[in-house]
Amino acid sequence: MSSQPNQSLIDGIRCLQYLISSGRAIGCRELARLMGINTTRVNRLLMTMASIGLTMQDEQRRYLPGPGIHALAAQTIRGSALFSHALPILERAAPGDLVVAVGVLWEDQVIYIWHSEPGSKMSQALAGFHMLPAWQSVIGMSLLADESDEILQQRFSPEQWQQLAPHVQQQREKGHVVWHHSDGEVSMAQPLGEHSAALAFAGMWNPEPGEVERRQQSLHELARMLIKPS
Repeated sequence: MSSQPNQSLIDGIRCLQYLISSGRAIGCRELARLMGINTTRVNRLLMTMASIGLTMQDEQRRYLPGPGIHALAAQTIRGSALFSHALPILERAAPGDLVVAVGVLWEDQVIYIWHSEPGSKMSQALAGFHMLPAWQSVIGMSLLADESDEILQQRFSPEQWQQLAPHVQQQREKGHVVWHHSDGEVSMAQPLGEHSAALAFAGMWNPEPGEVERRQQSLHELARMLIKPS
């Protein structure tokens, strides 16, 4: 049996992820451009997934997630150790006066599992935020630190790498990232061990002396709670 990865399976999963992440109906040509593969191949993949209910078409023959996505989502939540362990803790212990997020990396994008804002409900926090390019996210900066500088410089433009580099180095040296934005906001993130995810706090505007250090300690304590013992 060949040990090579099955490219058709890889492309199918990527296609579905790009479709879902777009947040709107999308045509084959646009999806092919996003994925960097042939339009005919994307059309075949989408039609195949439509046959099992994972995609569907609108009146303009653009594609949308199909009803099978609901079953897949429910099964994924039940099968995720991170979801089942972290959600009750986040609901109970996440600070209510900050933006609190948990995200994972996918193709240099951060996908948010949890993103709560002050006053938001749990239903709004669950996967309720669009994905962000990793170089624009404190979670992305924290998780990208596992990659070598050589690999990262190949994947990101010089301007993106200029923003990433100091935060990636901070993660490697200190085990967390604290990002002081030019507009006065401070955000911070810390990886969640074997889950390949990270926890972040954001929405701290022009913090008082000592607040950043206090929030770092709270971030560390919540992250420790979220890292399920082996």
